[in-house]
Amino acid sequence: MPYTKEPQSVLTAIDSAKEPYRIYLLTGEEEYFTDKIEKKIEAAYMPEEARDFNYTLLYGTTATPSQLLTAARRAPMMAKYTLTVVREAQAMMQGGGGALMEVLGNLVDHPVPSSIVVLCFKGGKKPARTLSVIKSLTKKVGLYVESPEIRDYQISGYIRPLALEHGLTLTPEAVQVVAEHIGTDVTRLDSELGKLALALPSEVRAQVTPEQVLTYTGLNKEYTAFDLKRALARKDRRQSLIIARSLSEDSKRVPVQMIIPTLFGYFADLLTAFYAPRPYTEQSVMSYLGISSSFFVKDIMLGIKSYKPQRVVEIIHALRHSDARSKGMYSDQGDPDEILIDLVLLILN
Repeated sequence: MPYTKEPQSVLTAIDSAKEPYRIYLLTGEEEYFTDKIEKKIEAAYMPEEARDFNYTLLYGTTATPSQLLTAARRAPMMAKYTLTVVREAQAMMQGGGGALMEVLGNLVDHPVPSSIVVLCFKGGKKPARTLSVIKSLTKKVGLYVESPEIRDYQISGYIRPLALEHGLTLTPEAVQVVAEHIGTDVTRLDSELGKLALALPSEVRAQVTPEQVLTYTGLNKEYTAFDLKRALARKDRRQSLIIARSLSEDSKRVPVQMIIPTLFGYFADLLTAFYAPRPYTEQSVMSYLGISSSFFVKDIMLGIKSYKPQRVVEIIHALRHSDARSKGMYSDQGDPDEILIDLVLLILN
């Protein structure tokens, strides 16, 4: 399995593998699996008692390829392996990534049997599989994993195995409820299934019903403008429309005049973020926008992946138009109760 677009198979293989690959390149748009595979490798090959002397965590935004090489060539101390993890490895690709490719070539040509290296590439930037060093890596010592973005029609296929990881078996109807309420956000899906596993008595986990899903998770909660903003940031069409419909039907609690400013603020920040120094990382965007919390920048990072700058300009214009329409202008342009639905469809289309 030198190259795969099936991250679930990698997670399964780690459990049964007698020996790890020497180098793992984790890439793709579905970053949930990049994080999960990294943690799985750590749990499988780096015991807690060995971490202090044998585990090295680097960030591509601050570390250099030469530091990676030094860490990867260390001898283990009272352990079978050393583990070197590089998060935000795409930052090492600046200037064409020649220095990083040189280091990888060194590790491929002169492998260290006791060394495991994990490179996590995010934000769409990754080394091309056509490069000679990558071809050599996957042929000799490494694994290249690409986690493609999950589509709406695929999400049900991920719900069952994730539920089983939490000791749950969902009925087909329960799977449908989860898919409709969460959409393609796998990180949230994992979180909600974890809540469900903690809340449900063990005797009912073998056949979980839709009613139990809605009772023991946050899926039947009252939506807010921030929920809509987050769904739009992911460009999750199904979830965005579910939330927009719910908010439209609950306009006394959350009038559209309160929702539009939240969306406007988000897309205005997103447009500004496109001018941040590249490569786009949470740290660089936080600094450029003057945001002090990583919690708020996560939606901006999602938006950078989901939209192009010119499209954001068009969305801001649509928000201004919808705001005016919500205040009585353009009264000939359809049902005022459908303003939010119309706006969400325009943003997503």
